[in-house]
Amino acid sequence: MPPKEKVSKAKVSTTAFEMTREYGFSAVTARKLADRLGCSTQPIFRAYENMDELRADLFYMSTDHLIERMLAKKGKTPSYMTIALEYIDFARNEKNLFELIASVDDFGTQTISEFLKTDEGSRILGKIAGNTEGSQAKKLELFTMFWMFVHGMAALITGNRVEFSDREIRSYITKAYEGFIKTI
Repeated sequence: MPPKEKVSKAKVSTTAFEMTREYGFSAVTARKLADRLGCSTQPIFRAYENMDELRADLFYMSTDHLIERMLAKKGKTPSYMTIALEYIDFARNEKNLFELIASVDDFGTQTISEFLKTDEGSRILGKIAGNTEGSQAKKLELFTMFWMFVHGMAALITGNRVEFSDREIRSYITKAYEGFIKTI
């Protein structure tokens, strides 16, 4: 009889990511994950000490997925609008991943200021701040105000607290952005 195929950490995390996308992380248990992988729970706990450790990995995988989407999106609309719309689209269409990202749990993540010092953060800041005049501190202020607005809107939409057409979303984003620019 051939030896059983080992279940890698990558396979565990990829499968858990797929399950999180489908059902949300709260529905991902070691037993359900093992069933999907066709193994016992032993390989899962060999790869991850506990489910909290797996959840942290899924948080980072979800964040990376979102950042890739935002940076890959190109269009004729202003960059700040493209980023905002992609974030809201992610919240709408990847609700379970968005809820994991938006959770208040601390996964040892960076603050906004720390994130903006990374390559991805700098690219997103550049797309949002664009050709805005002012110091780097003013651009960071613009980003922070704008991002809080967009995140709030995405959370409200995902939570079915508000219903906006795409046209209304664009209008609110434009008004907020233009208003924030006037303050810096």
